[in-house]
Amino acid sequence: MQVVIYGASDDLIEVEGDLTEEFSYLGGDDEGAYLAFSDGTLLTISYGAGGSGFWRINRLCAGAANYVKVEATDEDTDYSDRVTLSGDNLRWVVCGTDYVAWKPVPSGTPSAQV
Repeated sequence: MQVVIYGASDDLIEVEGDLTEEFSYLGGDDEGAYLAFSDGTLLTISYGAGGSGFWRINRLCAGAANYVKVEATDEDTDYSDRVTLSGDNLRWVVCGTDYVAWKPVPSGTPSAQV
């Protein structure tokens, strides 16, 4: 299975391939959206960070899928990073604006009593 992820216009997140969806982008200039995939991959995608006209995609968590990223180079003709994920475990994708990650307590730190 394979999917390609990129941004289009200034308000669409495209997922194409064995999974196909067009998500509406609700993030602001420096805020982004998260894409979580069934293989464990977690990506951020944002448009216009720092006043640029680029879509930027970054990997927060590596999953089982093979990951290839090609960065955008021109705000007019090549304005979106493109990420390709390929592997057997790409069964679903979720798009959202918030996530929570587990943070371990450093050793020697007292834990809270409930």
